[in-house]
Amino acid sequence: MSTGLFIKRQKIMRKVILLLFIYAFLFGKGGAQTTTITLQEAIQMAKENSFEYKIAKNRLQGSVWRFENFKASFLPSIYINGNIPNYTRAINKITLPNGEDTFVSQNQAYSSVNLGVRQQVAFTGGTFSMSSFLNRIDVFGTQKQTRYSSTPFSISYNQDILGYNSFKWQKQIEPLQYESANRQFVSDMERIASQTVLYFFGVLSAKSKYERSKQNLANVDTLYRITKERFRLGNIDQSDLLQLKLNSLNAQKQLDQDSIDYLLSKKQFNRYLRLTDDDDREVLMHEDISFFEIPFKEAMDLARSNSQNVIDFRLQRLQAEQQVAESKAQNGLKFNINANFGITNTATSLRDILSGVENQQQISIGFSLPILDWGYAKTQKKRAEANLEMVKSEIEQKELMVEQEISLYVAQWQLQKKKMLVVRESQDIAIKNYELEKNRFLRGTITINDLNVSQQQKDYASSAYIDAIGQYWNLYYTLRRLTFYDFEKGRKL
Repeated sequence: MSTGLFIKRQKIMRKVILLLFIYAFLFGKGGAQTTTITLQEAIQMAKENSFEYKIAKNRLQGSVWRFENFKASFLPSIYINGNIPNYTRAINKITLPNGEDTFVSQNQAYSSVNLGVRQQVAFTGGTFSMSSFLNRIDVFGTQKQTRYSSTPFSISYNQDILGYNSFKWQKQIEPLQYESANRQFVSDMERIASQTVLYFFGVLSAKSKYERSKQNLANVDTLYRITKERFRLGNIDQSDLLQLKLNSLNAQKQLDQDSIDYLLSKKQFNRYLRLTDDDDREVLMHEDISFFEIPFKEAMDLARSNSQNVIDFRLQRLQAEQQVAESKAQNGLKFNINANFGITNTATSLRDILSGVENQQQISIGFSLPILDWGYAKTQKKRAEANLEMVKSEIEQKELMVEQEISLYVAQWQLQKKKMLVVRESQDIAIKNYELEKNRFLRGTITINDLNVSQQQKDYASSAYIDAIGQYWNLYYTLRRLTFYDFEKGRKL
């Protein structure tokens, strides 16, 4: 088989494969109608359907319930508990009034019920409670009897450590964590928008390359047919004819690759938006973008007041300060207090349980002071203080990084308008230049290498223009995320 025939058959096979691929790509979805989708529509869809949205929403809901749980912990709680009954039949050891131990057969049931109200006291860090007890003992056998014990009213106060109030720190930390979660959700939405921009323009870029490859192949084939006739007439060298043939083969190979890349990019885009296989949408780019001023100082002020970083920095410092306060309280002189006041009584019947009640009081103040701990308390305190200083340094460093990041993106935004004008004009010039070079080649005034260079410049300029639009939207949503502000509409996110 001759080399020319082999190349011809190879070219035919590639065309057949490409046609089958395109047919499957366009009509292999059960005859689904192709619709268009804009960038804003894709972003809105991602904010409603993507897995990232569901994760962000679930994370926010968890933070909401945590904050609701925190608020509920400072409200009075009513509880009831008890045993009805606790029956025992056994021989147990008891101590007699004279101090001797003996074994006694017991056959009895003990029942109790306790109704109470508990309230945390945020100001002091203790717990205040009121309760009412009712106990009953039923003795079975030959000496059957029933007795009641009751505490109709009892007030108690308990506090573990004097000098360290965990509730005070919680009241400062929990609202910040809740606010951080809300701002995290807003930030997640802007990240979803930025990710959608990447997928959207990935499809758009792949589609553009695919369409250019088809056009380039058609142009090369046209030039090859014309050049063959000129070669037959002796107006062109064989080397140019062979170069065009090679260009045709390379254009066919590039078209095959670009068609696959286009399909894969669409699959990724559809998966991110969670579109079904029957939902085939063509990305549609609108070039009506607008540039508005974003002053650096205003962007920094907005970031300092609105962004999630501000809340997170405050939260990190507050948590470090809490560790210092806790280490000082835990490792120094500690006091705890437990006080109770109420009335109590015992009787053989319920109607007598409130007759002749007696007062009951209890107060207990305990203390603890380490005498020799081999420097344990001191090292705990120093470690907490060192951690606080480290957090302060990290926050300062992160603030500088945020400032640098905003400075970079604002500067890029200010240059983007000029860049857009340049790439748009470059694209127009490259397209016109290619058409001129193609005509000059047909007239024989330039070589095939010159034509190839102009085609490469045209393709590069077209890709650069699409990339520049994608960069515009990426900058747009990145600045929104960093400042939590929509500069176009002049309002907070």
